[in-house]
Amino acid sequence: MVMSEVAETTVYSREENEAFLWMQGRMVDLLLRHNIRQFGTTFGEQQADPHFQEDELLKDYRELAVVIYLQDDLFNHILPRIKRRLSFEAPRQTIVEELPARGRIDWPRTAAANWRERPGEVPLEVHTRQRRRNFGTPENLLTVVTILEYRQIVQKLLDKEIVHNSVQALSHPLNEIADQCVRELAFLQFAGLLSKCEAIVSGYDALTTDELELKVIGNLLPGQNSAYSDLLNWRKRLWSLRLLERSNSDNDRQIMLGADPARDNYLYQLWLFYEIGELLSQQNRLVEWDHENAKLKFTWGDGDEKREYQLQHDQSIKLLDKKPANSSEYWQYAPGVRPDFYIQRTDRIIIQDNGKLIWHEPGVILDAKYYRPRDSLKAPASPVKRMIADLQLTGERNGALLFAFQQGGVLNLAATPVDDEEENSVIKEKLDNPTIKAQPIYKVIPEPRSSQYIQPDIEVNIWRVRPSLNDVQSVRETLSSLLSQAHSALKDRVEVRCRGIFLDSLSSNGHGELAEVSSLYQRSGEAWPDMLEDLVLCPKPHVAPWRIDLVSLKKDCCQNSHLCHIKGKANIKPPQRLTALDEIKDAIRSASDKNQDEDLVAKAATSQVLVITRRYADLIKPDINQYKAWLRREVGDIFEKTPLLDTEERETLALGGFLREQVEKIGATNYAGPALLFTGVMEELVRKTIYQKTSLKSQPDKDKTLGGILYHRGSVTYELKSNGWWQETITRRQIYPFNYWLDDIKVIRDIRNQAAHEAKIDFVDFEDLIKSFFGDRSSGVGAFTGLLMAWRG
Repeated sequence: MVMSEVAETTVYSREENEAFLWMQGRMVDLLLRHNIRQFGTTFGEQQADPHFQEDELLKDYRELAVVIYLQDDLFNHILPRIKRRLSFEAPRQTIVEELPARGRIDWPRTAAANWRERPGEVPLEVHTRQRRRNFGTPENLLTVVTILEYRQIVQKLLDKEIVHNSVQALSHPLNEIADQCVRELAFLQFAGLLSKCEAIVSGYDALTTDELELKVIGNLLPGQNSAYSDLLNWRKRLWSLRLLERSNSDNDRQIMLGADPARDNYLYQLWLFYEIGELLSQQNRLVEWDHENAKLKFTWGDGDEKREYQLQHDQSIKLLDKKPANSSEYWQYAPGVRPDFYIQRTDRIIIQDNGKLIWHEPGVILDAKYYRPRDSLKAPASPVKRMIADLQLTGERNGALLFAFQQGGVLNLAATPVDDEEENSVIKEKLDNPTIKAQPIYKVIPEPRSSQYIQPDIEVNIWRVRPSLNDVQSVRETLSSLLSQAHSALKDRVEVRCRGIFLDSLSSNGHGELAEVSSLYQRSGEAWPDMLEDLVLCPKPHVAPWRIDLVSLKKDCCQNSHLCHIKGKANIKPPQRLTALDEIKDAIRSASDKNQDEDLVAKAATSQVLVITRRYADLIKPDINQYKAWLRREVGDIFEKTPLLDTEERETLALGGFLREQVEKIGATNYAGPALLFTGVMEELVRKTIYQKTSLKSQPDKDKTLGGILYHRGSVTYELKSNGWWQETITRRQIYPFNYWLDDIKVIRDIRNQAAHEAKIDFVDFEDLIKSFFGDRSSGVGAFTGLLMAWRG
């Protein structure tokens, strides 16, 4: 056995020593339950300076560790050598036996005896000398006693394991040791000594085990079987070998059993890995435990939120088989990343093109640090910096740092930054709240107000997972909370699909300028050679909620896998350009297809145009007051004062002016949208006046249209004149007879129907509409302004 010298002069606290001891003992228990083959590579004999009093639970762990550690020496090295050269006693004896004799005959003694009893006769009995082997030596008795005591310790530990978990106890490695003890006791020479040795072990024999050891020590002579000497040393280690403690000095050093203290951080990682595996096993969430590759497959969540994950320990994140595992997938000539732990969905999505990685569904990186306690609520800077770097190198955004001795309760450093003096004052208050458990101490996130060049949703959670003999339940709760947080980050998947949106060619910036490509660059840093109409905003919420790429419709959409993640999928089409005007035109045509009646078509189309224009205005957020000011100039103060118009109708007219301006700004030629908005208000105004007062009031609502007035112009004209509802003299210098109004309405009605059915009004027709609606310099008044001024109903 190779002994390793650990030259340490650091003084360790009771808390540190207890944590190190408990981790070792707990690891023994976990390794025996799940992976006994790793026991020999983790534990060995070390030199240390003991100063710690064992707890009862640590005593059980110590026995378990020693029993497992010493089995190989006993069964494979000591007992085989003892059985090959068993000690025995062979005293010489003279006995009388009948012929044929089995011993060597003592003829002089036989002749003398026969002469005395049967002189002259042939002797019937002879005196013989014999040597008989006696295996009941102290050495062999001690060997059998050792096997019995060893089996007794193993059985006691098995009984405790049965109480803990009766199912796992059936497959526990201790069963194999107990069976091997039974097989050794069945050895012929040992079996003859079994009854006496059982009495010695039970204390019913006059000879004690201590006396037996002293006899064996007294009988040891040079040249004898050295296996008995090794047996004595083995027994000494069985009773005295303790779990390794942290050395506080170089005095009184002794051999102890444990992991290499210089690799305490790796022991901490192993403990966390196996503790998580044990937790999953107890909760029946463990799907598969790959010991060879140090991977756990497990489920988390319940019902519809149940997902399957994989946790790997101390391995590089390998996404593609062709890429070396020790290199970065996202950086050139950059170092690889080998996190302590990595959690990912087993059904993770990976997007690649010709064997090259484009994007992968994110996971969670965990690093475990067994740092000594420090007087600070903040985690050490170095591991935090490394975690941030690892997240950037791997394209991940969720990380966590697990510290064994991190100070303090939950600290919201992001919300309340503290300087050194404030931090020290907080430290002095010893904020170690035992009621705050199973949650991160704090998280490291980018400052949203100033992190312009930083991935905004990157997050590093600082956890404390402290190995503690007296707070085992807290460790389990913290690990369960850690897995729940990883589950929350990974459970919801955003569908990878096209969400492309064209840059709206009708929008303008704060300076009133249309969008342009002069200040926009590609991801490669090159300027865009294409026109604005070719650029598409490509949101990628599957990558991150904030991620939006600017791509070329002709070169990138469904062609460039670096920017288009749906390339190659079946039934995928690039986004289709649909400006507000196109949408309005499609809406008008849709209304025309669904209705046959001209007036119904116009009404439905107007309603659709109003909805689209309002939505578009909500996006652009124009100053509606400037369009209302334009209407006041066209109509006069009566636009605001008349009770014939309500707020919604005034806003609709303003939206018509806004839409007309947008059409003119981009140089479009279709004015169907604003035409329908203007004429729609005109029709509602006629309904509230002429249709409300005249005999046409009784007509169905569907017939109360602009065309309906023209069909009944004679009767309507008579009623208005006879009742004085129409005042032709609208100003001191201007008259507007009702028949003039009817002529303007006919122009408006024809253009309205054309817009509703053909979804197209050119500039000339629209100018005619505006002239008939508001009037011009020659007429001074139109149908809309004339009705507002002449109506006296």
